Amino acid sequence: MYEESPAFGYDAPEVQDHYTGREFGQVSVYFKDSLKPGMNVLDCGCGPGTLTLGLAQAVDPGQATGIDIESGMVEKANALANERGIKNVEFRVDDITDLTFPNNSFDLVFVSAVLEHLPDPVVALREVRRVLKPGGTTVIINTDWKDPLISPESDDIRRFFELFEAGFNRYGGSLNRGRHLRLMMREAGLDVTEFQAYYGSSATPETIRYTVGGYVAWMKNFRIFDEAVALGEVDRSTLDRMEENMLKWSENPDAFVAMGRCTAIGVK
Repeated sequence: MYEESPAFGYDAPEVQDHYTGREFGQVSVYFKDSLKPGMNVLDCGCGPGTLTLGLAQAVDPGQATGIDIESGMVEKANALANERGIKNVEFRVDDITDLTFPNNSFDLVFVSAVLEHLPDPVVALREVRRVLKPGGTTVIINTDWKDPLISPESDDIRRFFELFEAGFNRYGGSLNRGRHLRLMMREAGLDVTEFQAYYGSSATPETIRYTVGGYVAWMKNFRIFDEAVALGEVDRSTLDRMEENMLKWSENPDAFVAMGRCTAIGVK
């Protein structure tokens, strides 16, 4: 399951398949005029590479590089690049807190859904600044999971969020870093030129099933939920019941969930 995973269990095939559902069009609006042909760009926490491949196409004939700490995600990304025939992209295992790239390497660095996992995200942001060229740009997206909007109310969805947050806290991470994104970037020495927050929602039958299906995949595969059982925070039968009820809830045509999402653009 996650025995070889240095993080939470993202190498599990079920989790990889879920993240393959993300496409560049879902985030391209945040780049506005930041991407130009010929750029050298880096995607930190690339997962299965779908967003990185979009970056590669946007900067062609430039180069895109995707890094992830999970080797299984990198393998998935390389396979997807070969399948789609995209050549100006490279994927490798690397650690955002200790990047292997020289100083001043990239015109743009993209970071999405990474900082919440880290005990000290400012260390990672300083590395992002280091590998940016002078005048280079970083685009960062971070969900802030506190106080989700849920309708109709679901005790099982609420309990999932509680266990999820407790698990991240055990590893020194935090699911509520989005609101502090500008502060952390400035502490890392970046000039923050844009910062905004809004709610990202799953409101259609397709998106709510995709979102809740991802939650259930995490419950089945992330070590933090097994640890919650071992610590007595929840029992296995309750988790099984929660998974079943959550999937049933997602079939309700009125089901809706939304969380805060914070985005920022910084310049070196």
